Amino acid sequence: MWAIIEHAKPLTVKLLNNLLADNHIEVLNFDAEYVSLNHLYIPRLIIKIEDSHIAVQEFNLELRDSIEMLKNQQFNADDIVSIKTKSVYVDLGESFFIRQSEQTEDSPATLQLNLAKLPTINLGNITIRLPVLETAQANQHSLTMDNLILSETGKLNTVWRFDDFPLFSVDATLGKRAWKFDTLVDLGASYQGLESLQQYLNLLHDKQFKANPNSNNLLSGLQKQLTHILNPITEQQLSVQGQWTTHTQLNLLNGELKSQQSIRDLSLHSARWPSVFFTPQQPINFTLDIGQYPINDPFKALQPIETLALKLVFAPINYQLTPSDADINQLVDLLITDAEIQQHITQLIQQFAPSSEQPQIAINMTEPVEVIIPIQHDTAVTQVSLPNVTFSLKGLRLQTLLSLNHIKANSQQQWRSDVNWGTQFLAAGTTSTPPQSIDIKTIFPDIDIQHLTFNTASIMLNGSIGSQHASDINVALHPSSTMTFTDLNLAHQDGDKTTHKIQKNTAVQLASLTFNLSETSTINKSQKLDIQLAPFKVTAKQFIGQHIVSQKSIKTITSYATVDQASIDVQQAVSFSLSDDENIEQAIARWLQTPTANHVVWSIKQLDAVKQVGKSRRQPLLALNNVKLQQQLNLSKGLLVGSEQWQLDTLALSSYHLLKFADAKSPLSLAGQWTFDTDIEQALSTLKKVQPLPDNFNLQGHSHLVAGFALSELDNSSQFEMKIQHQLSSLSGRLADKSFIGGDVFAQCQFNWQQQHDKPNTPLAEQHFAQSQLVCPQTAISLQKANVGLLMTNLNVNANIELTKDGNKVPENWLQQITGLSETNVSLTASGDMLDGRFLLPEFILKLHDKSHGYLLLQGLSLATFLEEQPQVGVKASGLFDGVLPAELVDGKVTIAGGKLAARKPGGLIEVAGNPAMDQLALSQPYLELVFTALEHLNYTELSSTFDMNPNGDAFIHVGVKGKSRDIERPVHLNYDHQENLFQLYKSTQIGNQLQNKIETKVQY
Repeated sequence: MWAIIEHAKPLTVKLLNNLLADNHIEVLNFDAEYVSLNHLYIPRLIIKIEDSHIAVQEFNLELRDSIEMLKNQQFNADDIVSIKTKSVYVDLGESFFIRQSEQTEDSPATLQLNLAKLPTINLGNITIRLPVLETAQANQHSLTMDNLILSETGKLNTVWRFDDFPLFSVDATLGKRAWKFDTLVDLGASYQGLESLQQYLNLLHDKQFKANPNSNNLLSGLQKQLTHILNPITEQQLSVQGQWTTHTQLNLLNGELKSQQSIRDLSLHSARWPSVFFTPQQPINFTLDIGQYPINDPFKALQPIETLALKLVFAPINYQLTPSDADINQLVDLLITDAEIQQHITQLIQQFAPSSEQPQIAINMTEPVEVIIPIQHDTAVTQVSLPNVTFSLKGLRLQTLLSLNHIKANSQQQWRSDVNWGTQFLAAGTTSTPPQSIDIKTIFPDIDIQHLTFNTASIMLNGSIGSQHASDINVALHPSSTMTFTDLNLAHQDGDKTTHKIQKNTAVQLASLTFNLSETSTINKSQKLDIQLAPFKVTAKQFIGQHIVSQKSIKTITSYATVDQASIDVQQAVSFSLSDDENIEQAIARWLQTPTANHVVWSIKQLDAVKQVGKSRRQPLLALNNVKLQQQLNLSKGLLVGSEQWQLDTLALSSYHLLKFADAKSPLSLAGQWTFDTDIEQALSTLKKVQPLPDNFNLQGHSHLVAGFALSELDNSSQFEMKIQHQLSSLSGRLADKSFIGGDVFAQCQFNWQQQHDKPNTPLAEQHFAQSQLVCPQTAISLQKANVGLLMTNLNVNANIELTKDGNKVPENWLQQITGLSETNVSLTASGDMLDGRFLLPEFILKLHDKSHGYLLLQGLSLATFLEEQPQVGVKASGLFDGVLPAELVDGKVTIAGGKLAARKPGGLIEVAGNPAMDQLALSQPYLELVFTALEHLNYTELSSTFDMNPNGDAFIHVGVKGKSRDIERPVHLNYDHQENLFQLYKSTQIGNQLQNKIETKVQY
């Protein structure tokens, strides 16, 4: 028998070579030992496949029916009962890769195995040595499978290595109804093995596959996959460590697969980011299942689809890292290539980075992530569900917490999520140093404000975000979204200190500024950007403002204002859109043509404003407890129409405005009308807060004011026009012992102002200044009765007023300097009853630029009535008087010529007895005894006086009396002449008055 077998070896080798010739396989050594017809034992088998060699030690092959196989001269995997070897050694030749470059992944030459009839296999250790591709290669690469065993009970075990680096290990059970797999991957060692394999495949690609870039063979595809996976790891210089274990079960009856995956002791670290480590304390667990699952697309209103799908469930992950300053700077350099933007971002980071601690970034999930991938259904899409994830940043002056909830996404790039984003900007400081404000100019350097800072800011945005298409994004912000800034400071200066031009300095402080949404706002970006800003409210608290206007040789004017609280409440939504093919200016121009309406409520509490000129005492300008403005706005075709209702403490007024925005056909223009209808006593209660009124003063009546105006910009000039109609009715008032009743005032005026704008470098001599004019052609004042020491009735005053101010004209007299007016043309008439007679002002014309004149007529004034209204101790008199007082005004100087006052015939009686002043004068000047005696009882027939005054103030007064005295027989003729400079007299009396006013001021303040 042994001899037969020995002599049969060459025949066996020849037979096998004939069977395997079609596969280019040649048996070189076949040391077979006979066991049985169906059992072959080969201590050493060497096979050559072209230039590759396979050496097998202790090969045991058990066949089902070797005689039938010989009859058919065909070898199939189903003919094998078991294969066992001690070891397998494969040395691949270069032709192997040539065949691979010509063979596709779908090549029919690939050996097909019937997995349901796999034989028992124990191949021991399998070593595949790869061809050397270049002479400089230090070691020959090899792929090793340790102890590839498939037992009779279905147990499968093996470990795969490349260049002695374990890639993975498998421990499986292949049952009749289910297969179970347990795998282990050492990520660090596996990465080293895959990296070595990639390097080999890259070299192979350059030598064999590069000539055919569209090749779809197995090794070329593997090289592409490894490059796609490993290149990012290599570029980021990542070091990967960890143990990846899986437990998988495949149900052969229904095709369902369940796999539990876990990565323990995971560590990711990059040499490029020295301080960043991803080392989660807990294992990363996830499951992979294949089965029938309902797929419900949340982005379509469709019924759920039950289909075969792969389901991934990732367990919650919590992670925290602390990047260094070098890591942050490197990240900025990596993401941003523009040097200017890099510098700006670096300045921002320095602005927000404290010196005491490093920033901390944390990612947290509390519920698992679910991914469902359909396998069989063509219309179903992959679904991703993430209940929640939070990202937090701490340790900076910028601290933020972003929470994403109810995240849904699919493979069609549709996604949505609820968003809660809270951000705080904190002032830097320690217990020993004051807080350092945040400079907004660092964040937004293009803002045209010199200084703008805040100490803290809090932004809370609640809403949702999503996308229906790849290029779309939809954002919604809910009413709970707020924005708050504290301790804001603003400072700005206009003007040049090196010139004499006006300089303006503005400074503002705010304790807090808050923005609140009242309803949901939306932002949608697709082909265009659509913004729907919901009603919102802005509130400012503790406002302090200062505005300084200074110019050389002119006193500085400083204005101060304080407000406890102010708010703007926009009560209707604002819509705005921006197309991809237009800029922001074009979008605003289009928006101004779109009809829209809104209602805005402005509110101010405790408004106080004062003004100071030089170092003088501050003058109150405003003092209001409550200011409220309700504004209805309508915009259409570039025209903004506003209707306002004002409430200033107890005062109510209304206004109406038209604002026409500038366009190619017309310039910017503004028009409007103000209506003020109120009780004067209520108005005075508001006015006296800023203008102290005497305690013994009161004024009653009604005020009705209508003022319309128009402002326009045309041909490099500004023009303003206002028409005013003011009516005061049912007036009555009192000041100490002075009073009046039955007063009415009517004025109808027009004010015009024009300013031509010069270029910045226009010489002073060629600059244009504002021109203005006020015309009141129909002004009428009437009083039923007035007591000003003398009782006047039926008082009527009518005036035509025209006032002009031209900044281009130099003042020519002191009145022009005081009033600031260039020209006046005032025509005034007045009449009234007094002292049982009448006075008339038939004509009074005032012109600052020309000769002015006027005269006063007195008719039938009763001397007896005068003494009744102004009683004098020991003085009685009677008689009726007429008079005239003409005056002229030229270049600010007054001249009176021909002033006269004379008694009507037959004259009257004068009785002076017991008058203290006359008695004192008689004692001090005894030579006037005859005069005093005549005045004790004087029947005068003539009494007249004259008054004249020169432009320099020298006045001349002459009084003449003729009559008969009771104790003097001959007629009495008395003449009195007096000369005095009235300007000097006025100044001497003013000194005493000014001294008294200063004393009173010091006492009050």
